[in-house]
Amino acid sequence: MQRFIYFFFLVNILWSQQISVSDLKNLSNNELDQIKEELQSKNKQVVQSDLIENQDAIDVVQIESKQVKVVDNEYFGYNYFVQDINFFDNIPTPSDFKLGPGDEVIISLWGETNQRNKYIIDRNGMIFFENIGFVNVSNKTIKEAETLLVDKLSKIYSTLKDKNNPTSLMLELGKIKSINVYFTGQVMKPGINLIHPFSDVFSALVQAGGVDNSGSLRNVNLIRNGEVIEVIDFYSFFTSGLSEFQKIRIIDGDVIHIPIVEKRVSVKGEIQRPKQYELIHSESILDLIDYAGGLTSTASNKAILNNIIPMDKRISEDSAKFGSIVYLPLSNDVLINNGAEVNILPIANNDFNVTIYGRVTLPGEYPIFNTTSLKQVLDLAGGFEDPIFRKSINDNIVILRQDENQFDAQEFNINYEDADKFNLKVNDKIFVYEDVNYRNSFSYAIKGEINIPGTYPLRGALTTLDEAIKIAGGVTQMGSINSVSVTKKLVSIDLDGNEIIEEELVKNISLDFQIADGNTITILPKTNVIKVDGNVYNPGFIAHQSGRGMTLANAVELAGGYKPYSIKKNTYVIRANGEIEQVNLFRGRAKRVFPGDSIFVPVNPNPDEFDITSFIADLSSTLANIAAILVIADNN
Repeated sequence: MQRFIYFFFLVNILWSQQISVSDLKNLSNNELDQIKEELQSKNKQVVQSDLIENQDAIDVVQIESKQVKVVDNEYFGYNYFVQDINFFDNIPTPSDFKLGPGDEVIISLWGETNQRNKYIIDRNGMIFFENIGFVNVSNKTIKEAETLLVDKLSKIYSTLKDKNNPTSLMLELGKIKSINVYFTGQVMKPGINLIHPFSDVFSALVQAGGVDNSGSLRNVNLIRNGEVIEVIDFYSFFTSGLSEFQKIRIIDGDVIHIPIVEKRVSVKGEIQRPKQYELIHSESILDLIDYAGGLTSTASNKAILNNIIPMDKRISEDSAKFGSIVYLPLSNDVLINNGAEVNILPIANNDFNVTIYGRVTLPGEYPIFNTTSLKQVLDLAGGFEDPIFRKSINDNIVILRQDENQFDAQEFNINYEDADKFNLKVNDKIFVYEDVNYRNSFSYAIKGEINIPGTYPLRGALTTLDEAIKIAGGVTQMGSINSVSVTKKLVSIDLDGNEIIEEELVKNISLDFQIADGNTITILPKTNVIKVDGNVYNPGFIAHQSGRGMTLANAVELAGGYKPYSIKKNTYVIRANGEIEQVNLFRGRAKRVFPGDSIFVPVNPNPDEFDITSFIADLSSTLANIAAILVIADNN
């Protein structure tokens, strides 16, 4: 089409000027240039007119182009690559930029001569000068090329090196040639793309249309000469603006590879930026919260974790998800799998709560709003302990609701299939009953120094002790993964056909120990510490003092002593083996305590009441101390 237009106007010009085609041979260069300029001018007018007539079509193309760049805001980070501006327009030439074939340079001379000329570096990296010849400026910086040209051109302009009457030379970069960069993996425009030579990895990806939603933003590979020279994590750049990748400039022939995301986790609820985030290695829920901008002011310290069980460890499709509750910030040991969902719960408000009991993973109180369904609360509670249990519920979900006079309660029997249609009200009591015909699936129990003790369904035959500890929220500060015991159930049949159940205790097991049905895991406390809790000035862990023996009084003293209104007579000790011992009225403070013990000092809820027992005990202790002092004084 363009050739036809060009030919048409050429014929028109020749006809208007009464010039035949054969006469072209006899035209001077100036006359030919004049005809050419007139032709280009008319051609430009026609093209502009054509563009105006087809502006609607152009707008459609632009709209469609922008639609291609639309990204799903559900995933964090991908919208950073959507740019509609040319951010290279005002960037000065980097000092380390190297000239190459196709680049345009501008050479200015003033002094002995005044001129300003443009040159295109040829494919061999050369610039040609009359009376000098070819000068190789390829792979040289602007400063290096400028120094070389001063040396070469001084043969023509001797004053270039004359300090008294100098001629000055300046080399500038004009139009520059784009470089070829290969994009592989999960990018919007895979293959070879022409990229601005000032580009770093980020700006190169912008020019290539960005990363698609399945691509990793945390494992971007820059490959040069067949070797990975940099692995880039864009999250540090997106969240803080700090990153080293901007120091690395792309060169011709580089490869940028975007692998598929390995782990992506969603977070919602009381969080500043609820989205799906990419996690790497062993990053925890705390890392996830940081990427999401932190918690809101109304967030609680509890979160619901709906984990996805890996394909090779699922008993069935019904067991693909496993709900548990985690407590912040004690969640670094909690295992988070790809596809997991984290829901940060709000601060509890008893005026807007319902309570759920029975066979759910996380019974307790949950907030509701105007139209909160039974299904939503069941999900918040982590679903059912055993996924197979859902199939046996039928009408075993009961809701008790106080009527307006608060004397009677309404009862609702709800089938699970209708749970999403039943809206709850404040103070509703939800009971999830077990079907008497239901047979429980395989399970194990975990107790002791664990953040979330309880009974958990067994996830196939490959559940290890390490996995069981992580599912239960990790060990407490007092617990030790080196002090774990497992009680096994041994089932046998006697001569009369009766089932005999025995227990076998296994101590000092490793983290790769395989958990079996009916196992009870006990996380034992650290053997060198004692925990003092309750109404003392410095509750927490204290080191056990060996020697002649450590007493309860010694331990309380090391924890800062009793705070006012302590009920000393109700102080109790929880031994490492789980036994509870009450403090004796007068001799309790001399009670021996041992490594692994826990001491709890209760507080008087009615401080105005006079505690005669504690008074007598304190008085007796004081009199005994006075008597001891008098004896010492008499002896002296």
